[in-house]
Amino acid sequence: MLRYSISSAIAVLLCVALPEKTLAEEAGESPNFVIFYVDDLGWADTSVRMMDNEPLSSSTFYQTPALERLAKQGVRFSNGYAPTPTCTGSRISIQFGKTSARLQYRNVFDVLSKKQRTEGWDGEVSLAAVLKAAGRGYVTAHFGKGMGVRRMDHAGYDVTDEFDQGPNGNGHGSYIDVKKKLPIPDDNPKRIVDLTRRSVQFVKKNAGKRPFYLMVSHYAVHIPHQASSQAIERCRRRWVAAGNPDLSPGDKEYKKYFPLWRYAAMVEETDASFGAILDALEESNELDNTYVVFTSDNGGGFSRRDETGNRFNGPLQEGKRSTFEGGLRIPFVVSGPGIKPGSQCDVPVVQWDLLPTLHDLSGSSAPLPSGVDGGSLREVFERGDAGSVRRGAPGLVFHYTCHFHPPVSVIRIGDYKLMRHLNSGVLKLFNVATDYAEQHDLAERMPEKAKELDQIRRQYVEKVDGGTMPEVYAAYFYWLEENLRKKEERFKRDLGSLRKKNPADFDKQRDKLAAELEMAKREHVAKTAVCKDQMTNLSWRETRKNEVLNQLGIDKQGNRIDGRP
Repeated sequence: MLRYSISSAIAVLLCVALPEKTLAEEAGESPNFVIFYVDDLGWADTSVRMMDNEPLSSSTFYQTPALERLAKQGVRFSNGYAPTPTCTGSRISIQFGKTSARLQYRNVFDVLSKKQRTEGWDGEVSLAAVLKAAGRGYVTAHFGKGMGVRRMDHAGYDVTDEFDQGPNGNGHGSYIDVKKKLPIPDDNPKRIVDLTRRSVQFVKKNAGKRPFYLMVSHYAVHIPHQASSQAIERCRRRWVAAGNPDLSPGDKEYKKYFPLWRYAAMVEETDASFGAILDALEESNELDNTYVVFTSDNGGGFSRRDETGNRFNGPLQEGKRSTFEGGLRIPFVVSGPGIKPGSQCDVPVVQWDLLPTLHDLSGSSAPLPSGVDGGSLREVFERGDAGSVRRGAPGLVFHYTCHFHPPVSVIRIGDYKLMRHLNSGVLKLFNVATDYAEQHDLAERMPEKAKELDQIRRQYVEKVDGGTMPEVYAAYFYWLEENLRKKEERFKRDLGSLRKKNPADFDKQRDKLAAELEMAKREHVAKTAVCKDQMTNLSWRETRKNEVLNQLGIDKQGNRIDGRP
């Protein structure tokens, strides 16, 4: 069904008329850029081995032939990193070429940013704006999930698929109308067909006429996991063909394995979308003149657990929401002019490198925006491991000041990764070039190295006002109190209005308002308790949130766990 939809879109596009003289001819030859951004795709969640000597860096079950095609044409970065272990901070960082600490949005639902960034990010210069300032006639487009805090057209993109309902967030991948919560049709899971159609259309419309930059930001493979029934069944049959039992919906084990088949189907349909874009580039004779980047906004969200409950993504510790490698290291594959086909590069790269990279490769003579932390990857594109990256920041800094997961600040310089727990102050040190599974903590054996890296990390975070945990907790409690106060004021207003109207069912409507306020108070209690527990939680892994809520007898929305109203 996906292939049919894509083919139909392409057929329609072939009818679009082309101008007689192209902007590319007028401006001189400039490369195109395509960034394919997947949501929550883990380092080992594709059929492409991200590290030649690590079999667990790819999947034997998930099939991604389009990415395999890209890998044969380009380079795989074994040490590719997302800016943060959750989506929003990464999506802001990749747009502006700066760390999440400098941009002051370090995790999803960052409460401190509301205080630090009262003007938002209007003063920041995006990938699109950098290319448009290059003077080469670039046209820019963004389709799919955006920053969640700012519209992409306001960030300088010429073409977007954003709606009047505000910046595209997760909800746009689950609803055809977010406000009314109208679900997306089953034949277009996570808007995958629509995103593919728009992307192919953009490529076909601009190919040969002017240089273009396209960012395709899929809602997949974020929860809730969704895929077409045909793709799920195809994955189930492949699972059975591998020697596993042929389960049916009535079987006890069916529910256990269905999420695996569905996730595999979701990965594969996302890959098919990527393949359609590669096809469009090739059919337009633009593939050889296009830098194509395939990557993910954070580490894998769909991960396995060992007998102790710890999560793993391939060989990597933990996953999404964690600053261990499983939460930060992601697929990172690039093809384009001058890149050695079928190669692997072990030089650490991070997504905030892409802005200065595109600025460099576009041939722009305009200055880079101030405060850019990334560095151009041109040299490693051309020379592989012999190349280097000269960045504005002193290393790769991941400052995760989270109020609902373990708060950890990280810096990687060279082979070494230093982690500081922001509640306890405890340090961990790993040589992630060889010990990427993070099994051997070197902090006690190499205290001077740990101290050196921690000092560099601290100085950088302080310089950019990256935020501290006391500031984060204070901001969160203030937000909770303000939120409850507003709901109490609304209750008083609504009750006063109800008394003036004095409807026949006054008692019923009054009780409904009172019940809503009670729920808000319970939610306030639950979120306050979880955060207070987090303040004293010294764990490096998942928090005790569920345990705290069970003790309260309510979930974080204020619902009673035992089912009572």
